[in-house]
Amino acid sequence: MFNKRKTVSLVITHLKDFTIGVIASLFATFLTTYVFQFIQIRKNINFKDFSNMVITYRFLIYWMLLLIFLIVIRWFIRNRIDKLQTPFPMVISIGNNYDLEAKAEGYGFKWKVHADIKRKNPLTNEILDINVGMVDGPYCKNDYRKMKESRTYFGRYKYKCPKCGYKRTLLKNCWTLECEIEDDIEAKYRWTEANS
Repeated sequence: MFNKRKTVSLVITHLKDFTIGVIASLFATFLTTYVFQFIQIRKNINFKDFSNMVITYRFLIYWMLLLIFLIVIRWFIRNRIDKLQTPFPMVISIGNNYDLEAKAEGYGFKWKVHADIKRKNPLTNEILDINVGMVDGPYCKNDYRKMKESRTYFGRYKYKCPKCGYKRTLLKNCWTLECEIEDDIEAKYRWTEANS
């Protein structure tokens, strides 16, 4: 398993290096070959010379248009994904002693939840409502290690276990996932209370 991951990582690294090399080569070729001609055309430019230049260098122009298109698409997708995220709080509370500590699962991860009891049933001592104060995670579902978070080229969030290699790719960052786990757990208690 480890060798397979190492091989895939090595292939991806070589592919990135190759892509950067090709782009650098195209750019260097453009600078050394065509800039001088652009400077000459700039002195006495007319429509016929401009159209001849476009026809002559259309391969390079297609590559430039493709690059610009990819950059615009990437920017658009990243902005859409960033708008899905829960904003960070303006004020952060410092530590607290919580009444409950529980383990939860969601979004393919394990979580550690710390909560305070808001209300109990006076007869059965059953917990009726809680206030989740803190959610720790995400942890790997296989070995409970803290997941490493990174972003893909187009802006999705990639989570990976450093030990076993478990991976998940989601549209939400860690803070947004923590807020949704918090809301899910509080909603379960609200739903139980409403249906009892």
